[in-house]
Amino acid sequence: MTFWARCRQRCLRLLFPPLPFVLAGCPLAAGLLILVFVKPAVPPPLRYAAYLFSAYALAIFCARLPRLFRQLRQLALGMPLVRRYLQDVRFRIILSLVLSLAVNGLYTLLQAGLGFWHRSLWYGALAVYYALLFLMRFPLLSQALRGQLGQKPADEYVLYRRCGIILTATTFALSTIAFYIVCYGRGVSHHPITTIAMAAYTFFSLTMAIIQAVRCRRFHSPVLAAARSVGLASALVSMLVLETAMLSAFGGEADALFRHRMTAVSGGLLCLSVLGMGIFMTVRGNRALRALRQGGR
Repeated sequence: MTFWARCRQRCLRLLFPPLPFVLAGCPLAAGLLILVFVKPAVPPPLRYAAYLFSAYALAIFCARLPRLFRQLRQLALGMPLVRRYLQDVRFRIILSLVLSLAVNGLYTLLQAGLGFWHRSLWYGALAVYYALLFLMRFPLLSQALRGQLGQKPADEYVLYRRCGIILTATTFALSTIAFYIVCYGRGVSHHPITTIAMAAYTFFSLTMAIIQAVRCRRFHSPVLAAARSVGLASALVSMLVLETAMLSAFGGEADALFRHRMTAVSGGLLCLSVLGMGIFMTVRGNRALRALRQGGR
């Protein structure tokens, strides 16, 4: 074996050590970094050694990631439900609709309970809004479970138009929320647990909206287009609610004017966006149904 071949082999051994060493190196590197950051009196040689080892642990972990992903995928494909989830696009879409509906329902109950407990118009308006979203998502899921998506355009466009009408009606609840913010000139102070729940729902809504937008592109289905619009509306309102909570929690009295203007602009844009989506869906649904009726004559 030549000199360069031996060097290459040793470098590969350093970059791809045994898996137990890779898995043990990550928590060890994290512990060393915490020790270095917490204890300023650590001697410089030990500090530099901790930095070097942490960099090495990160490098070998990243080098192992593709192989780990392949092994986990092979392991997951051995499970029937996981294999179906990975290979069946329609099943993944239906599962995402089920998950969105379940979380939407729980979040509606949370807002309704908070509104009843605090006698708050703010929570009541949020509960009404998310209840309307739930009413839109439930028939969409039922239609997706009954048949092939995109195979019955007339039935799907009826649901699409109905969602547009309800989405337009939700503007009244959104206007109540925006009016509360602008009228009082402040956000609503939430309990830390409530704020965490709102932040979790916001990130969940954004994630599901992005996932549905990507997965639904290949299907020419009005039901999935409506689900995508409902998810986007839910994510936008969740962002507004989280924005008011964060501004109220971290803003001082000197920032009251900025907080008032920021929430007013955000609330106005949100109402216009949701109203525009609702009108667009209603008009498009009417035109599509009219074209289908004329084509069926």
